[in-house]
Amino acid sequence: MITKITAYFHAKDLFNIAQRAAANSSADKDAPIVSIMFSVLALEAFINESGALAKMVPTASRQKIIEGFSTVMGELEDRKESLLVKYHMALLVFSGSAWDEGSQPFQDFKLLVSLRNTIAHTKADKWETTVSKSKPDPERSLEQYPKFVKQLYQKKLIELPAVSASWLEVLTQQQVADWACLTAKLVTDEFLKIVPEGYYKNSLANHVFKTT
Repeated sequence: MITKITAYFHAKDLFNIAQRAAANSSADKDAPIVSIMFSVLALEAFINESGALAKMVPTASRQKIIEGFSTVMGELEDRKESLLVKYHMALLVFSGSAWDEGSQPFQDFKLLVSLRNTIAHTKADKWETTVSKSKPDPERSLEQYPKFVKQLYQKKLIELPAVSASWLEVLTQQQVADWACLTAKLVTDEFLKIVPEGYYKNSLANHVFKTT
């Protein structure tokens, strides 16, 4: 009796949801939030599925480093390690050093994950300002927003609203959606670059994200 194994990979499907949302941002003001969430979900699926794909390499084409990567990814998944740790460890296995957190696209990757985490664990958005009879309506300055809003502003990805708004409302801008998708694509591109030439890399190339 022969055991047949069928595997489905969903990272690109999740990424396509992020892209469709970005394309619909002009009609749906909440679409950038969808792009943020699904870009990160897609990156998580990609690294997890990369480990699963490594286990499927035929014995004749298997490289020791690919076996090591597969083992490390399995351990990290069992321990429920964070997404950033998984990418750090993957780079460590393949290149001997972790990602340079100050370089691109990892810098934007960290920011994107921070946005997803903040949205997923949303808390009350409180801020304080001084009001007076001549200025009864409070105006929220850039410094009164969370750090990630300032980072997006410095990258020219958002414009501050004319009236005070929550940080969630500030994120609902077209450029944020496009940036989220592009960042996810660039992370998978960089990941593929560090994988050694061979059967596994050729197979993984079919799973990296493509922007439309």
